[in-house]
Amino acid sequence: MDRIDALQTFIRVMEAGSFTQAAADLGLGQPAITKRIALLEEQFGCRLFVRTTRKLRPTAEADRVLKLAKDIVTLFESAGVPSPKRVGAPSGTLRMTVPTSFGRYFFSDIFAEYGRRYPEVRLDIRLTEQFVDLVETGTELAIRIGVLSSSSLVARRVGTVKRLLVAAPTLLARHRVPRLPNDLRQLPCVTYSRLSPKNEWSFESETGRHVVGITPSLTCDDADIMTLAALAGLGAAVLPDWCAVDHIASGKLVHLLPDYDVPSLPLHVVYPDPQWMSHRARLFRDLIIERADVFAIGAME
Repeated sequence: MDRIDALQTFIRVMEAGSFTQAAADLGLGQPAITKRIALLEEQFGCRLFVRTTRKLRPTAEADRVLKLAKDIVTLFESAGVPSPKRVGAPSGTLRMTVPTSFGRYFFSDIFAEYGRRYPEVRLDIRLTEQFVDLVETGTELAIRIGVLSSSSLVARRVGTVKRLLVAAPTLLARHRVPRLPNDLRQLPCVTYSRLSPKNEWSFESETGRHVVGITPSLTCDDADIMTLAALAGLGAAVLPDWCAVDHIASGKLVHLLPDYDVPSLPLHVVYPDPQWMSHRARLFRDLIIERADVFAIGAME
């Protein structure tokens, strides 16, 4: 039984002066009222009411407990999640995680916009490629790229991350330009360490799915470092489009195997049970959805 419910019941009994009236006010049966009061009497180690044939009389201990009960209930209600109709300006600290390269590229403007809209909220942002345990770390929101494993978290898909296979002209000057996925077996590659399997790349084409084994010359978990490695000619790399498109346009990178698509990855905003979602987190989630087109990956329901 919820002790807050018991305290609220006790307050109503004190105000109504009877179990019967409190039961009617709360929409409960009288046995439920009796059970909740008995729980509090056990909890506080004292008797709260003396019942006679004519009336219900609070004990001295009940008068002392009443103030405490009201303070506890008030604190509990003030800490709860108010409905949008009753909520004021958000406040407190919003802790969230964002993938490193994605956050650098897309989120500085979003953080700034959120700060302008809600100046009473303090942002505590962790740029990381790790899937942080939200509940254990007290993190309210996370942006995650890739297929999600089953969990109790709520995931709202907000877009799709396109990926491109690229290489520097200096690398292609030393190696034969690949025409088919199998040609990549002879090419040094820069790979992302958090995708599995690490030594295989998959492609889709009109002729179906193609899986090829590769030889990594460098493996890391940061797309920006992978981009620098590709630009330096250390290997071909599968990069998210925001890392690749400008360099392709400038000629610093070459888009390889354009007839073979690298499978795109889903983009989600992830959070615990929305029933307990803070107003500040809800507003940031809504801003992400609002700005999904800025990611150049398209908002999705």
